Amino acid sequence: MVVINLDPYPSPRPRFSRRGTYMPSEYTAWKKSFLKEWLKQGHVKFEPGVALDVIITFYIRPPMSISKVKKNQNLLKAETWRVVKKPDLDNLEKSVLDALNGNAWDDDNQISDLSSRKRYSLNPRVEISIREDGSGQDEISSVKMTKSDIEILKSATNIVDFWNACAEFYSDEELAWAWLHPELVERK
Repeated sequence: MVVINLDPYPSPRPRFSRRGTYMPSEYTAWKKSFLKEWLKQGHVKFEPGVALDVIITFYIRPPMSISKVKKNQNLLKAETWRVVKKPDLDNLEKSVLDALNGNAWDDDNQISDLSSRKRYSLNPRVEISIREDGSGQDEISSVKMTKSDIEILKSATNIVDFWNACAEFYSDEELAWAWLHPELVERK
């Protein structure tokens, strides 16, 4: 697990000007600081094409109305108080994933599993855990399909058309494998 001792920062909407679109300077500065802390800890980049499982916990500074109340201190110290107000969790995720793009992984499309949570804490930070997710990757080594299904596979312009045409006769794993490896599909 990697701990980045920065206040979590949500990804804002792009700004528009006559010169085009841009992101606010505070956001780009936060991403640079996040990446600097990440690189300072010496983490290596995952190989391209490797499926990744990412778990992120955002510890957010509580408002004064919560942190000054004595009965709340135990929950804040335990870091179990769930945040049900802004910032939105998906915007927090986006800022971290964008900051690590090209440095922890080639592109965040490698992330196959993502879970996150936000909690109040007197010690604001971001904790991130990344591991290779090889579950089920090598279980299928070949798929046997009928001649007509192979023709559907070869003529389909997108996976949805292929899936809809063949889902009745094959498992989801077999269909995904066939779509990714059409040259290896065997005839029944």
